[in-house]
Amino acid sequence: MKIKREEMLKEINAVMPGLSDREIIEQSSCVVFMNGNICTYNDEVACSYPSKINIEGAVVAMPMVNILEKLTEEYIDVETTDSSVLIRGKAKRATIRMEKEVHLPIANIEKPGKWSKLGKGFNEALNLVQACAGKDDSQFLLTCVHIHPDYIEACDNEQVARFNDKTGFSSELMVRRDSIKHIVSLDMTHVSETKNWVHFKNPSNLILSCRRYNDVYPDMSPILKVSGSPLTLPKSIGEAVGRCEVFSSESTDDNLLTVELKKGKLRVKGEGAHGNFIESKKIKYEDADLSFRIAPYLLVDLVDKHNQCEVTSNRLKITLGKLDYVTVLTVPKAEPAQKKAKKDKKKSKTK
Repeated sequence: MKIKREEMLKEINAVMPGLSDREIIEQSSCVVFMNGNICTYNDEVACSYPSKINIEGAVVAMPMVNILEKLTEEYIDVETTDSSVLIRGKAKRATIRMEKEVHLPIANIEKPGKWSKLGKGFNEALNLVQACAGKDDSQFLLTCVHIHPDYIEACDNEQVARFNDKTGFSSELMVRRDSIKHIVSLDMTHVSETKNWVHFKNPSNLILSCRRYNDVYPDMSPILKVSGSPLTLPKSIGEAVGRCEVFSSESTDDNLLTVELKKGKLRVKGEGAHGNFIESKKIKYEDADLSFRIAPYLLVDLVDKHNQCEVTSNRLKITLGKLDYVTVLTVPKAEPAQKKAKKDKKKSKTK
């Protein structure tokens, strides 16, 4: 069977969110070709996409992806035996182990029912809000994005974001941030809600299903009510963020910058395994020293579109159209007395 190499890669990449790095369940690290579709499932996310590849069976995904990316041919020959997939290019051949019998329990997932249109701003809202979900599994609810018919929100105990807009959902539910974050770049247009799953669909008929949770999410409304002193953040902060992110992006699971407010100064800091970068900006601020942490792209987006905010003794709030963002401000720890004495001594010598 001769097929376009890029077409095969496109199909596999479409269902990558449903893969697992390790076999949480049998064949969860595989792409499964069955009934004219390519499927993946890792217990939290399931993907299904129409396939033009005439294969029936389960193939470990990453060796296949890596080979397809390293080949240069426009067209490749794909054949199967009882235990393998053969991929041939010009004077080259790859043999990848395949299991004919499919054990992946994707058939156990509830089928989508009626499809409803997602709210027009849903993908934008999710992109902004999901960065504020937590990563501490001991606080499970905060690792989720909370979706309500009238808004979408997330919180990690340090920051909370709520996007007020019709979502297209008929009920209130929660989805783990690590599951739902994948749909941002997939142009999803429709949603279907079932008892234990929420299903998203795009115009290419890619279906991505996320396990839903129906626990009671904490009420964020009191936290979002902030009335403080006005503060203008510097518009040029975007360039500083780009430089700081060189280091902060080394941690893909915790890519956050530290922003410090000092008298007359705003300081942005990015830290990573190989170093850090700090940049200061002049600002009209005369109150006590404060600091907060925020995702780089979220900071840039907020300041670029609306750099006015409100500050209290422990919170900073930015309202950007339908988005409300509040971060908890912390007072920097006092320097140890010995270290402070050394600094004071050094200052007195320079006078």
